[in-house]
Amino acid sequence: MSIVDIDTHFEPGRAWLDEYPGLRARLPEYSTTVATVRAIAGDLVRFVPEADRPSDDTLIPPGIKAILGIEKSDGYGFEGSSMHTPADPVARLAWMDEVGIDITNVLCLEGAGYAKYLDDRDLAREAIAACNDWLADQVAGNAHRLMPAASVDLSDIDWAIAELTRMRERGSRTFLVSPLPAEGVPPNDPRFDRVWAAAVDLGMAAQVHVGAGCNAFDPGWCNTDDGTVLRQLGASQGSQAAQLMLNAMVFGGVFQRHPELTLILSEFGVHWFEGCVDHMEQRGPAQPETALYLGAYGFDLTPAEFVRRNVRITPLPRAHQSPLRLMERYPECVVFSSDYAHNESNPAPTAHYDALMVETPTDLKASFMGGNIADCFARMGDPLPTPV
Repeated sequence: MSIVDIDTHFEPGRAWLDEYPGLRARLPEYSTTVATVRAIAGDLVRFVPEADRPSDDTLIPPGIKAILGIEKSDGYGFEGSSMHTPADPVARLAWMDEVGIDITNVLCLEGAGYAKYLDDRDLAREAIAACNDWLADQVAGNAHRLMPAASVDLSDIDWAIAELTRMRERGSRTFLVSPLPAEGVPPNDPRFDRVWAAAVDLGMAAQVHVGAGCNAFDPGWCNTDDGTVLRQLGASQGSQAAQLMLNAMVFGGVFQRHPELTLILSEFGVHWFEGCVDHMEQRGPAQPETALYLGAYGFDLTPAEFVRRNVRITPLPRAHQSPLRLMERYPECVVFSSDYAHNESNPAPTAHYDALMVETPTDLKASFMGGNIADCFARMGDPLPTPV
């Protein structure tokens, strides 16, 4: 069984725009500091008037300041990792061979990061397409092992389908989507069925990354000048948008209408997943009395059955995100990712799981390391390539 890493990164910062000077001139300056604040506590302050928001200095912890070079690094343990690294396919393939990974799904969030905050959606789509091209160019000739993940903007369905088709020809097997409604329309709305159908026809899986998450907080939660409290509150709801989308895809009938579609949830943690699915199950046919309050459940499978078939979730290869408990209840759902070479990744992810799963049955470990995600592509009739 091949080892498939579904979440790795080529993230060069603003450097990718060097190849697109015209586009670069029309995009706002990209601030790593601002992006970091958004990632840590941006959703917490999003609805707070700008004049009342805590300062960036309050929101950014010392460890992140060290990573950004704002302060001297001393003992934070991020050697060999970085949020922004050169896109080097030769070095990446050498690392994969060293740690025993056969195939990786390579993400670049830079274009989508710009697009998330642009009001001009035509410019946003231009940035996304250019970044898709940039990523495909980096892995050209190696897409059988370094699969470039495409980003799309669902506010224009025709464009999104065309971009999926174009990027599939360049080697993409996943596409990044936001868990939020597009132009005020949630992802379960039938108007998006053409996108999900096209994805299945193209043999592509939908991937939601935490970088596209966007959660809602009452502004009152920001009424403290304690940066640690603000960061803890901001981090406490990281999976909120993912849980809403998961519920929408099940109860909105998307997985009923598109049984071969796969939704991958990346970097949202795994602590919430079991409880979320269990709660969905309690609102399904197993508890008929809920129909009195929530309406009849009219689908062929239970919520948990849909999730086992159609949903995959990735833990980080760190001790605090062990997948072992989830593999007992939802073994089909958990898939391997390294998040390499981000700071929260692990430069030796396979060794991490070898040690963690020393007592795990061989077939269960093999499913986690590659079988579960490979089954999703095989189900669409377009299996992943077999490494030589």
